[in-house]
Amino acid sequence: MSASSRSGDRVQEELVSNMMAIPAAIGLIVAVLAFFQHGSGIAGTPGAGLAILGLAALVAASLLVGRMAPGRFRTFITVMILIGGLLTLVCAWFLMQGWIMLAVALTLVAWLIFILIAR
Repeated sequence: MSASSRSGDRVQEELVSNMMAIPAAIGLIVAVLAFFQHGSGIAGTPGAGLAILGLAALVAASLLVGRMAPGRFRTFITVMILIGGLLTLVCAWFLMQGWIMLAVALTLVAWLIFILIAR
């Protein structure tokens, strides 16, 4: 494999990881708004706080994984994105927050695209 094709692969991986972070960031904004909005039904609850922490971790991990060189730690972060995404999806489901569930589901779709590109 030539150096230019490896460089192109890295650019694609970083682009997809950035695309993975976008719905996670949107979900984070929605979760923060729901946490502070008194009419949301989940204002100030520990579950909403957990969703905020999960989405913040997804945003950070998504931005990090595309900039890392392939290896064991990157694989670990990639698997943690899947586990964190699934658990945050369950959290949003229990909170009955459809927009957060949609944002996490889109993040997981982008995760799958990242996996397919990063092979």
